[in-house]
Amino acid sequence: MQIWAAKYREKNIVVSRILRSNVLNVLAELESYMNTLPKNVDEQAIPKSLKRLIKLKEAAKISNGIVKRKRKKRNALICVGQQHCKSNHPETKLEKATPVFQQRPGESGKQFLYRVSRDTHDFLKQIAFEKKYGIQIERDFNTGEIRGLIKCKREKNDIKILTTNKNINKKKKKITENFKSLTKNEQKLKLYMKKQNKLKNHDEFERLQDKVAFDEIAHEPPKLKIKKKMNEDVKPKDLLLNLFLKSSKEVFSTKNINQSRKKKHLPDAERRQLEKQQAEIIAIYRQLKSQRLANGNC
Repeated sequence: MQIWAAKYREKNIVVSRILRSNVLNVLAELESYMNTLPKNVDEQAIPKSLKRLIKLKEAAKISNGIVKRKRKKRNALICVGQQHCKSNHPETKLEKATPVFQQRPGESGKQFLYRVSRDTHDFLKQIAFEKKYGIQIERDFNTGEIRGLIKCKREKNDIKILTTNKNINKKKKKITENFKSLTKNEQKLKLYMKKQNKLKNHDEFERLQDKVAFDEIAHEPPKLKIKKKMNEDVKPKDLLLNLFLKSSKEVFSTKNINQSRKKKHLPDAERRQLEKQQAEIIAIYRQLKSQRLANGNC
């Protein structure tokens, strides 16, 4: 830190010496111009202020009076939009006329600026609407009311039209020139050869190729999975007599009693059977209950 401070002091001393020497040199030069005697005693230099007065006097004699600047009136009304009106060339397309805003008498500057901003915003919205739908809105110049709408033709890009037409014509010319030079038999032969080349290049196995996904591994070749028409669980046919006997046995064993009717309306045989079933169920329920109680006491 001490070394750095010493270097900084030395630097400051050198700078201050240079500045002092420069100031002294400047003062010495100025002393030669100030408070010195004239070279010739009979002659004396005219001061600059007097020179300016002489120039102005001469200019007034030539122009017969100094031209005064036109001062703007303090109460003059503001007009915006006239400076942007440009004279269009007769061959160019007419641009949309920009509105001119004139300050009304008694309208303050703030009110006028607010009206200008509001009208310009509406004007820009109108232009955007016209461009979107290809329409031009006609307004009354004095009142500003809408008179009607005019459909505008969409402008095609000239460069795009030229490029498209050029390519079409080139292709047509090439085809026609080649065909014109050939005879009818040669043309037929050429078409036949084209078809043959297409058939040669056509690969029938293109649609049968497998699309292997990235990082997919195949451990075995693919297997064809075809559903068999015949069912494997089909049993051999039995005799018709056996079928009739089995069905008759099933009917007798699984005969359900219709319980939708009331008990008193049932026939005697069905009622007895129903009572018997109820008694058996009650006996089984009581037996199960007694077993549970016995297990609980143990």
